[in-house]
Amino acid sequence: MSVEDKHRDFNSLISRYLSGELHSDELSWFQEELRSDPEKQAMLDEYRLIWDSAVPGQSYDLDAEWTLMQKKLPDFKIKSGHSLLFYTYRIAVVLVLGVLLSFSLIYVSRTVGMERVVAENEPLEVVLEDGTVVIVNRYSSLKYSRKYTQEERKVYLSGEAWFDVARDSTMPFVIDAGAALVEVLGTSFNVNAYKDNPTVEITVESGLVALSGKEDMKDLIVMKAGSGGSYNKNQRELKLIPASDPNSISWKTRELFFDASTLREVAELLNKVYDTDIVIMSEELASCPITVTFRDQTLEAILNVLELTLDLQLTREGDEIRLDGEGCVE
Repeated sequence: MSVEDKHRDFNSLISRYLSGELHSDELSWFQEELRSDPEKQAMLDEYRLIWDSAVPGQSYDLDAEWTLMQKKLPDFKIKSGHSLLFYTYRIAVVLVLGVLLSFSLIYVSRTVGMERVVAENEPLEVVLEDGTVVIVNRYSSLKYSRKYTQEERKVYLSGEAWFDVARDSTMPFVIDAGAALVEVLGTSFNVNAYKDNPTVEITVESGLVALSGKEDMKDLIVMKAGSGGSYNKNQRELKLIPASDPNSISWKTRELFFDASTLREVAELLNKVYDTDIVIMSEELASCPITVTFRDQTLEAILNVLELTLDLQLTREGDEIRLDGEGCVE
């Protein structure tokens, strides 16, 4: 047997030695090689460092990988100027990096099929694989799979979004809204599930929607078009709302309906829909009632109407829009 073949035999036994798989006769020969050749002992020490740094809790056939590496390098020669340790260390590093890379690819393959969209200053529209349309409200995010499973269509919502779900009677559409789950077959509805809100709120435009808490999925409420429901995160309580708020999706439609609403309520909704900061300067003014409807109007146009209707003084201070005036005329 040539010197090079002996080196190859020694190399092939390293991984089996480290994993405790050597037979007694192989172990005796291996240990004798270590005692007689300090360079081989140094090689083992270096390789042991690499072995110990491999991904914990994972198993793989390092000996087979080593054999495969040797087959890929059939013309391996020990050239002058470099020791056997130099070449073996390089091969070992490549081998372990390859193993680590394979684990990385496995991890990426488990998550690469997921998409996440984040709406910041403006709502964003997303069309899912089945044709479902989702409009994600500002400061909200939606995570979904590029390909649905065979059992359900599932998305993850943080914040608020409006859904127009493509109907599929064989595969329910499920929204994970943090503390609550929403399930439908095909319908349009709104989900308000901002983390800071104590409740998850649903408004149904068409079809039927089921709402349940994650902690107890056996209890649920079913809502139909024109109604809504909520789930209190702290009290874990479901509540059916027979008539939903007509302004629940104003952020999407830009249609605002006020029927004897207070100016405070008007300002709160405008702040949400137009992402602005309207401040009412007096309590008397805040309680003034107003009845009006706005359809797809700019914020400036709405403020002009309010200014003329209630005889307001409107000033701007930085990002604030301040409303002041004498209050309501009795």
